[in-house]
Amino acid sequence: MAKRASVRLPRLLRTTAVRFALRYALIYVLVLGGALAALMWVEHSHIDDRTRAEIESKLHVLVLAHDNGREAEMIQGLRQLQAGAKRDDRLFLLVTAEGARREGNLIAWPSEQSITLDGRAHLVLIEEEVVPKDLSDSDVFGLAVAWMFADGSRLLLIHRDAEAEQLLEITDYLSEVLGVAGLLALPLSLSLSHTMLRRMDDIGRTAADIAAGDLARRVPVSERNDEFDTLAARLNTMLDRIQQLVRGLREVTDNVAHDLRSPLARLRSQLEVALLEPRDGAEYRETLGHSLDDVDQLIRTFNALLGIAQAEAGSASNGWEPVNLDALAHDVADLYGPLAEEKGQTLDSSDRQQVSILGSRDLLAQALGNLLDNAIKYTPSGGQVGLSVRRIGNSVELATSDTGPGIAAVDRARVLERFVRLDQSRNLPGNGLGLSLVQAVARLHGAELVLADAVPGLVVILRFPLPPGNRAA
Repeated sequence: MAKRASVRLPRLLRTTAVRFALRYALIYVLVLGGALAALMWVEHSHIDDRTRAEIESKLHVLVLAHDNGREAEMIQGLRQLQAGAKRDDRLFLLVTAEGARREGNLIAWPSEQSITLDGRAHLVLIEEEVVPKDLSDSDVFGLAVAWMFADGSRLLLIHRDAEAEQLLEITDYLSEVLGVAGLLALPLSLSLSHTMLRRMDDIGRTAADIAAGDLARRVPVSERNDEFDTLAARLNTMLDRIQQLVRGLREVTDNVAHDLRSPLARLRSQLEVALLEPRDGAEYRETLGHSLDDVDQLIRTFNALLGIAQAEAGSASNGWEPVNLDALAHDVADLYGPLAEEKGQTLDSSDRQQVSILGSRDLLAQALGNLLDNAIKYTPSGGQVGLSVRRIGNSVELATSDTGPGIAAVDRARVLERFVRLDQSRNLPGNGLGLSLVQAVARLHGAELVLADAVPGLVVILRFPLPPGNRAA
């Protein structure tokens, strides 16, 4: 069975822009056509029944005089009819059976199809060729009655209507506009569609290149700053974020493979050595203890990565609630106070103000715990660790400080990346994910993360915007 051939329209004609343009053009034509129909109805209803009866009665009197052999009286009646009206209000014509003009102010008999010889009034349009130039330089519209006598001669009476003629001119004008609009609808819609299609093709080509692996491609943005440029700018912002996440994912994959290889290999080696020969209980316990330390390190790494992923995904924002930062700082300081005392340090958290923000208490506690853990870890014995909560203008600053070695200005951006550890921290426990988690939590809460000198040491500030209801007037 032969397949039915399908006719495909050109791509431009299948666009939404063309369909919309043609749809609106059709609506425009229908509305304008309705207006024309209304005008034509007004034209035909403008002449009232009284005028019709009057002109039919005048024709009847003239026909009766002719039929009674008083043709001279009929001619006199025609002339009186013309003299008693405005010069251009009444048009009439009396012609012989051969069509020769005998009397009247028309040049010739109008076209046969426009005149009905039944003695009844009809609306007619008389072409300008049969109307003298001094009476009208255009077609004449009005009420006409006509009669054919027994000898073949014909009589025509016309009552002109100036208002109806003006309506007719308007109708003709609107008809021309309607025709032009119909002719222009398709090329204008094609032009509009071509412009839109070109802009959409730019987006489509960019999407195809990105799908092929070129994550650096971006949608072109023109200088017109129109809605397409706004869309392109937002798409480019989204693509920048996607590229950043993909790059981070690749880095995480590489770093996880690198950082987890060592504890996993060490764990396997310890267990393998323990199984090579019989050992006493103390040796087994020692091996299991080292193995548990490596397992704990792996769990901490995975938990940190999971926390970063949750913060960056924003999944925790669904359950946000007001968080009292003063109470949060107090609880975290109590938790890390014994660790600071164990290392011979002083943890001062007295500089706190009552202030609340909207957020996730668990993530904020984890981020603040990471900051205090780092501060205590890198501060020598006898050093100072500070924790403060201060309201400054329309923001609140949650800050930690220490008297440790600090971080050089050139390294402050790099330490926020995952699995990055500076040389001075290589011999200390950790996985290089603490500040990455802090940065992810800060971004999730719309906060600014600032690393600065404490002279000596490091100050880490989380600057949160206050909710509108808590801002200073």
